[in-house]
Amino acid sequence: MSLAPHQILTIAIELLLLLVGAWMLARVLSLPESRAVVFGRYRISHWSISGHEAVLLALAIVLCGMIGQGLAIRVFGDMVANATDRAGLEVILHGMGFHATALLGWPLFYFFRRRMQQDYGTEPPRFTREHRLEPRALLKRSFTTLLLALPALTLASLGWTALLRALGFSDAPQDLIAIFGKVESPAVLIAMLFVACVVAPLNEELLFRGVIFRFCRQRFGRGIALVVSGMMFGALHGNLAGFVPLALLGVALAIAYEQSGDIRVPIITHGFFNLNTTLVILAGIPGT
Repeated sequence: MSLAPHQILTIAIELLLLLVGAWMLARVLSLPESRAVVFGRYRISHWSISGHEAVLLALAIVLCGMIGQGLAIRVFGDMVANATDRAGLEVILHGMGFHATALLGWPLFYFFRRRMQQDYGTEPPRFTREHRLEPRALLKRSFTTLLLALPALTLASLGWTALLRALGFSDAPQDLIAIFGKVESPAVLIAMLFVACVVAPLNEELLFRGVIFRFCRQRFGRGIALVVSGMMFGALHGNLAGFVPLALLGVALAIAYEQSGDIRVPIITHGFFNLNTTLVILAGIPGT
């Protein structure tokens, strides 16, 4: 099967990213000082939050998202149902409805937390500002994290897919991935990219790394925090074929957050990962 020029270019870029990432990962794992930089630093500030408060915050985020998604479907559902790019518009509607409104869970939690504690005559803990990287360092750290993660994610995906096939389970990708390749309207495609690469990573990283990993890291230690937040992240997407690679991605994002102390690093890395995946799909490379 012959490939179009843009497909050859995409494959070449992906191979280059994998080779550079594999070289960087091998260097990190082989040099003690590099391992210490990537795996040995903990820059996340202490978070004054109890176990039941962390659960309430996570519930507030999820419930706000579910309510927002339900309202969006109720208001715009009929309009979307009759549109040409119905599948793509439904992705936008569901994604914006959930992820954008889920962000409201944060201010709501802190507002009611303050009110409740003031009612009991106590002073609520102050919000702790995180370590903040400069813009250039932020982008460099985020892209480096992506490069380091890609080889491991690729190997994990190949191995997990082979295992699923050997056991007779479905290895079909998420429906969302197939939808990206079928959208006809450029405006709809751009909106889908915005949801997938900006809004969804923002909400998911604040929840899985900013709440679940951060709390578990303080309460139960690093190993449990990495496994719990990673597995929950993989399970969230509801696709068996993507569970192990996405869980591993969650672990990589948590390590990047832990090492940098800046939640924007996993957010931007997550956006880069989704953008890279989407561009490969749009290139129409056989087997993707």
